[in-house]
Amino acid sequence: LAVDAEREVTVTAGGTEALFAAIHAVVRAGDEVVLLDPSYDSYGPAAELAGARVLRVPLVPPGFGIDFERLAAVLGPRTRLLVVNTPHNPTGAVVSAADWARIARLLEPTPALVLSDEVYECLVYDGQRHASVLACERLRERAFAVFSFGKVYHATGWKVGYCLAAPALTAEFRKVHQ
Repeated sequence: LAVDAEREVTVTAGGTEALFAAIHAVVRAGDEVVLLDPSYDSYGPAAELAGARVLRVPLVPPGFGIDFERLAAVLGPRTRLLVVNTPHNPTGAVVSAADWARIARLLEPTPALVLSDEVYECLVYDGQRHASVLACERLRERAFAVFSFGKVYHATGWKVGYCLAAPALTAEFRKVHQ
């Protein structure tokens, strides 16, 4: 992907700080944040700290794919953020380009943004490929994507992450980050 490093990339103190900053950049009291469960234990508390109501949509075993009908049922005018983790920890499920296109269609009539936790982007197996939210043209301007050098290089103690987002979202993200 072509990225404007100065306007779209923010280096953070780990992926968790990037996730927190993204949530607090755009979520306000009364908003709804949708999590796909199981989910990282910091998503919900960060959203609640921002005053949001957290709605949980369980992933469907055994492949732990997204239940698009249940997801569609919880999306509404108060939905501010959908949080997606791909590749998913702990299941290893991967959101495909087709899944991102389907998510884009579902979010189109809503004000919702996407926070895509992609810190495990290099841990994809069985011939699958990582598909970033940023590669979905319909979601590119309404998405934060979070990555972690610690995860990529198997050095989690490094605590160096980064967030990629469109310039308007990056500006809001940096207000919290700073």
